[in-house]
Amino acid sequence: MTSHLDRLTSAIADRYGVERDLGAGGMAAVYLADDLKHDRALAIKVLQHFVFKQRLAASSPREIRLIQQWHAALSARSSSIPSAR
Repeated sequence: MTSHLDRLTSAIADRYGVERDLGAGGMAAVYLADDLKHDRALAIKVLQHFVFKQRLAASSPREIRLIQQWHAALSARSSSIPSAR
């Protein structure tokens, strides 16, 4: 059985090098990683699957629509929209 760290490492290997586990709580785990594109250290917080499912199930239609709009905004590309990447 693969560990959470192994699955995370393989899922984001093209962009981030996961070094180690920094800590975990009841809702999420935090890992130390290297941003390979920008050559800097960062922390990656991963929400536990069951917490995400509970939160999504408890979301109102308005919250779900807000999340959908947020995802759409993240994918928008325009010369008038500055990028943080």
